[in-house]
Amino acid sequence: MRHKFIILAIMFTALSCSKQIGSFDVTKDNIFLKDIKDVIYGYNTDSGGKMIPLLLDIYFPNNATTNNKYPLFVMIHGGGYLGGDKKGAEDVCQIMADSGFIAASINYRLGWNKGTKGCVGDTASLLRAVYRGLQDGNAALRFLMSKAKNFAIDENWVFIGGASAGSNLAFNTTYLTQQIIQKTNPNLILTLGNVNNAGNNATNSFAIKGVCNMWGGITDSTYINEMNAVPTISFHGMKDGVVPYDKGTYLNCPNYPPLNGTMTVHRQLLRFNTPSIVHLSIEGDHGPDEFSTSFLMSNTACFFKKIIQGKSINSMILTGLKSSCK
Repeated sequence: MRHKFIILAIMFTALSCSKQIGSFDVTKDNIFLKDIKDVIYGYNTDSGGKMIPLLLDIYFPNNATTNNKYPLFVMIHGGGYLGGDKKGAEDVCQIMADSGFIAASINYRLGWNKGTKGCVGDTASLLRAVYRGLQDGNAALRFLMSKAKNFAIDENWVFIGGASAGSNLAFNTTYLTQQIIQKTNPNLILTLGNVNNAGNNATNSFAIKGVCNMWGGITDSTYINEMNAVPTISFHGMKDGVVPYDKGTYLNCPNYPPLNGTMTVHRQLLRFNTPSIVHLSIEGDHGPDEFSTSFLMSNTACFFKKIIQGKSINSMILTGLKSSCK
């Protein structure tokens, strides 16, 4: 019991010292919003069993105020569920903020036993890492919805995106529900807890209206169905050796779980008449050099704005540096 009190004391101390919202009074009008770093959106145990804070950074449009509401874009970094950090998405988030979105870059728990070479990783530990990421993505969105008034977020327009593993996590956060996990991998719930209440006590719901997929994929494309299909813009290299641009496995390891990349997701979305735009780099590998951050996010912001404005979107596949913003 004494140890529990110590842990709680540490958590509350960290909360009081973190850059949490609350430094201004939201009951006042026309408060100007400035970028905030290292906001704690929850706590959970990492792959080593250590309780850690879960952090996110928030970027606001220029001259954003609490008198207005802005669409939200949540960005998730890549790194194979082993590395990466929210700071790496600063340029992505800045472009989205300059385009009129509130952009949040999140950290999530990392770590699995990949082994030292080749295809010798412990796939059970990878599955747990993916599930922890799903819990954290869900917790971050619940937290942001609970602070929508403070952050001037329009809860009706929530978008998500990611690169590589971050894109896998973005897809999972969009499509994997508590019910699906209960049916497919109930042991994850028994060992790591639920999807929808881990990390924090926020109970706010969210509805994702669009996805930006950068060289990522989803384990099972049939998680996407007629009832939940979400408009998606994708970017992928056709010579990607990490995440297949169509069907395959992670790192082309035959003993790893199947991974359905951009083209598989695209075909599934078309089955349900859901807008899907695909940008392919013919010679591109994982994270194609051909696609600059500006190219990626300008097309993404344009795609999301069409969704908000209710404009018709024609599904298409483009190669090279052809813009889909028309």
